[in-house]
Amino acid sequence: MSITVLNAGLQSSLQGAPFTGHRHLGMPAAGAADCLSLALANFLVGKSYGEIAIEITLTGALFRMNEPGSIAVVGAAEHVRINGQDRPRHQTLKVMTGDQIDIGPSRPGCRTYLATAAKIHADHLLGGQSTCLAAALGGFHGRALRNDDVIAFTPDSPVTELQRTTPEDLRPHFSDNHVLRITPGPEADTRNENVLDDLCLAPYAVGARASRMGLALEGGALSACDSSNMPSAAVFPGTIQLPPSGQPYLLGPDAQTTGGYPRIAQIIRADRHLIGQLGSGSRIQFVQTTTERATEIYREKLSLLSSWLGQIKLW
Repeated sequence: MSITVLNAGLQSSLQGAPFTGHRHLGMPAAGAADCLSLALANFLVGKSYGEIAIEITLTGALFRMNEPGSIAVVGAAEHVRINGQDRPRHQTLKVMTGDQIDIGPSRPGCRTYLATAAKIHADHLLGGQSTCLAAALGGFHGRALRNDDVIAFTPDSPVTELQRTTPEDLRPHFSDNHVLRITPGPEADTRNENVLDDLCLAPYAVGARASRMGLALEGGALSACDSSNMPSAAVFPGTIQLPPSGQPYLLGPDAQTTGGYPRIAQIIRADRHLIGQLGSGSRIQFVQTTTERATEIYREKLSLLSSWLGQIKLW
């Protein structure tokens, strides 16, 4: 009862719900970078939104099923092929023993999720099973998948006869141009009162330094400030820091738990899953909103999604 990795691509790993309640120990959140795509894929195979699936980054990947079952693929992959035949994304797909699942490269976007009806066996710690690559913990021996890895399914894996298709109006649109809404960070006003206006003035591009830990942004330099006397403070996925260079840095799901640069803004929770689809060259237009409106937007998004997915959380 397993699936074999024939080609792991640039970076594939086991990801599901993030680790919560352990940041005081220095434990990053980890988990699926695009939690909405993960939730949609899991639902198609009858699983809860935060169950472990395979996260595939940028390049394609190839897998072989070692038993019959059901799978679903959701994300930025330009194609899904089973034994060389094109198959749809956003649909429950039946597979047989020996079938090869070819996940195409992400164009546009950055990540794709392969969910299986069978429960994936992953290392368990601190109440979670996602891979924390920075700490080499969880998932598949704490590391990214490699060619010839065999990912086991748990013996009590359920058998599903579900046949689902994601409604068209709930399918995320993938693009290299993104609008991300932000709220002011703790140091937004204390270091430069115009910094958020300047951040929202024109789009920024994601530079070559882009990973699950964070993304270096390139664009109009913001008025740099002296952070030499600033003590390290808590940071989170979606925090935008301002290093002395004046070029913002956006933290991702594997980001550290503290940092010493001014925290000028925070991506609102409803938009945070989009960070997982940002790659080098992606363009971001930031738009400022209030914390009250951010809460409303999050509730509105959950209300829309719950009509299909039931009760879920986004992180």
